[in-house]
Amino acid sequence: MDLQMKQKLDQIEIGKKITENAEHIAQKIISSIHNSETYVPIHHRGNDQELVTSIEFIRLLGEGIAGTIGDSKHTITEWGEKVGMLAVHSGEPLDKSIESTSYYRTGIWDFIKEEGSLQAMTSESVLNISTTINPMIDYAVQAFSKSYVNNYREMAEQFHHSLQELSVPVVPLFPGVAVLPVVGEVDTNRAKVLLESTLQQCVESEITSLVIDLSGVSYIDTMVAHRIFQLVSTLKLLGVKTTLTGLSPEIAQTSISLNLDFSEITIKGNLLQALADFGYGKIN
Repeated sequence: MDLQMKQKLDQIEIGKKITENAEHIAQKIISSIHNSETYVPIHHRGNDQELVTSIEFIRLLGEGIAGTIGDSKHTITEWGEKVGMLAVHSGEPLDKSIESTSYYRTGIWDFIKEEGSLQAMTSESVLNISTTINPMIDYAVQAFSKSYVNNYREMAEQFHHSLQELSVPVVPLFPGVAVLPVVGEVDTNRAKVLLESTLQQCVESEITSLVIDLSGVSYIDTMVAHRIFQLVSTLKLLGVKTTLTGLSPEIAQTSISLNLDFSEITIKGNLLQALADFGYGKIN
């Protein structure tokens, strides 16, 4: 038997052994991780899930070494993407996940060395195996990291969007009349949410008159000013009469510099004055 054939058979045999012993290898690796000084339990992730994903990973490595899967890079990348998503949703820190990579490399190579010794593998065979298994682990880490970052960013954006929606409370006062108190900084993104959420809430609550109180906003840029006037114009098309209150001097100057038309917009100095038009209190 020539050397090349011997290396090929050794690689196939090691791959099969890794696949067959995937659960045993996974348990040893997880035990090493849990016994490490830096280990922090993740309460949102069950031990069963951790073991299942570890076994699946090790089996994929074994099949990749044995050559029983067609496109090992694609397969291991899909695994990394899936586990990266699971890690984000379970609250597992990225740095801790990446740290565990060394335990998998060590655990798998310890098994290869043990089996290699039993099979009297040559150093050339071991080196040949390394050219297959090391890139596969690297592919998994890269896919996991990319998936983790993308899913984390997506979750953060969804959370931020939800917070912005909660910061657009259209408060009904009595049938057909509501007030929208805008408080804090209004950037372009929040202005977009302000437009979309206000329109939806006005339609759902059958609002015909809306008071937009800007007394809690000290500054808006030109883009945001355009958004607010776009909101007023769109509400008019929906049959909603809008009253603006609490315009600061800075907001007024920004609006005038943009040549925005106030002629068809009711403006009151404060919320109390606006509510008086609807029968709330009396202005002396």
